[in-house]
Amino acid sequence: MTVHQHPDLSLTQQFAATIDWWSDAGVDCLFEDEPHSLMAEPEAAPAPVRKLAPVAVAVEEDAAPSAPAINASDLPQTLTEFAQWWCDPASPLPQGLGPMVAPMGTVGARLMVIAPMPENGDGLELLTGPQGRMIRNMLKALQVELADAYLAAALPSHMPMPDWDGLAQRGLGTVLAHHIALARPERVLLLGSAIAKLLGEQADLPILANYAPEQLLAHPRQRALLWHRLLEWMPSE
Repeated sequence: MTVHQHPDLSLTQQFAATIDWWSDAGVDCLFEDEPHSLMAEPEAAPAPVRKLAPVAVAVEEDAAPSAPAINASDLPQTLTEFAQWWCDPASPLPQGLGPMVAPMGTVGARLMVIAPMPENGDGLELLTGPQGRMIRNMLKALQVELADAYLAAALPSHMPMPDWDGLAQRGLGTVLAHHIALARPERVLLLGSAIAKLLGEQADLPILANYAPEQLLAHPRQRALLWHRLLEWMPSE
């Protein structure tokens, strides 16, 4: 860098003024082979490398799988009691980030629709967001009144990225099968492959499994395919 001398300033003052000018221009580094700050303090010498003694790590053998946390014998025996138990934080049900939302409907509905979980933002009522609007519009197009439908979820609260295999081991599939048995719908629509795997085989009533609600919302072609399947599957009045 060339420092131009000024007759009224000392060499030190001229050099400081030049540095201030470059700093005001937004340049605060001197670019040589390696850039470094003009204002930086001299770097301290690196600390010596310390060698650590090896630490023995104990490896535990795989523990035996724990028994399911939920047993069929502990489940409520009426739909009203089940809805109360479903929203009870003291129950062994898995709890996510949002509130625990009760199912909607009465015994013997024409169609029971089961989503994976409440929508993010659900509060006092289940499926109040875009997924719920899609399901309600679908029911309306099928000429199924909301009073003749039963809306439920496999989880009591919203849970991002649930471990469905782990939840199945805890007995969530048993809870879902018991819920369907208490509701006694004419037909069941499962929205989500994870729910179908969780439930397994239920041969005593018609069940149709399809994609999860968020996937149906994102793919119009899949919604159209579901609609055609529903027209063939639902009985005509």
